Amino acid sequence: MAVSISQVAAKAKVSNMTVSRVLQSKGSVSEKTRQRVMAVIEELGYVPSNAARALRSKDSLRASASSCFALVFGADTQMADEFFCDVARGAEREAVLHGLCPLQVHWQEDFENSWPRMQAMFATEGLCGAILAGQFAENEIELIKQHSQNVVTVDSPAPLNSEVAAVESDNLGGARLALGHLQQRGCKRVLLLTGPREHYFGGAMAQAAQGVRSAFETLRILHGDYTADWAMRTVLERWRDGDEFDGIFTNDHMAFGVTRALKELGVEVPGRVKLMGFDNVDYGKFLAPSLSTIDIDKGKLGSEAVKSLVQMIRGETNGTEFKKVIPAHLVIREST
Repeated sequence: MAVSISQVAAKAKVSNMTVSRVLQSKGSVSEKTRQRVMAVIEELGYVPSNAARALRSKDSLRASASSCFALVFGADTQMADEFFCDVARGAEREAVLHGLCPLQVHWQEDFENSWPRMQAMFATEGLCGAILAGQFAENEIELIKQHSQNVVTVDSPAPLNSEVAAVESDNLGGARLALGHLQQRGCKRVLLLTGPREHYFGGAMAQAAQGVRSAFETLRILHGDYTADWAMRTVLERWRDGDEFDGIFTNDHMAFGVTRALKELGVEVPGRVKLMGFDNVDYGKFLAPSLSTIDIDKGKLGSEAVKSLVQMIRGETNGTEFKKVIPAHLVIREST
């Protein structure tokens, strides 16, 4: 049987209003009383009623009696676990501040295995919106919007025709910073390893390269699958075929494969080849030599996405006019 607020008040020897103030962190309640009330709440296992809290609240988020949101990771995020784990942590920290709980799920490679699971999630009572991390097709976003009015995309640009809020990484600006750094370090023949042409990050890297191609003698762009294994094999094959380069730009995960290939070839970094990453995952600082990279505040991506969702629920903004861009920063280490 559920414990009522009156039972908590009676056991703590305070009024119902005092218990309510403790729960909402509002009003003047002494620290001694607050601790006593919290001890009784824990002892009795009291859980506040969303419905009752909604009736009392003038905040549209609380008044909606919504306590959960979908945090959906695109199929592409499985190739960047370190990056998106930090995004999830940032979202979780911000969600706590608003009394929300993220329900995490991964979109699969094929629609047939993804959508039934999404439908089950969107049937959850008290779901207030969805945050989509990674790349989603326009038709996938539109389908999700049929089940959730409030949608925020994270890291990737929102499709032009979709009325959703967006929190983006400055991937294009970061790629320009990386290539500019390699140029300043004297690189003339640069190899750029990135993901599929149709992927937003691969597209941003290629766009940045096209803009500075004239600054290098050679700037070769190769599109792969974002794996360290592909990057390692590609570097080994290119080098052994006589395609030598003095600078390599890729993301951090693929840079691990590049490091292994250059070690196998006996090529010194940064003496003969300078290596530049992107994402600033923790492992990069422990490579030998440590990896120069581009940093995007991944936790902030997650926290700003939750803030954006809350603003949409409260009617403070709508998706058509709402976009935040998290800036990129150059992190120089031993590999350049």
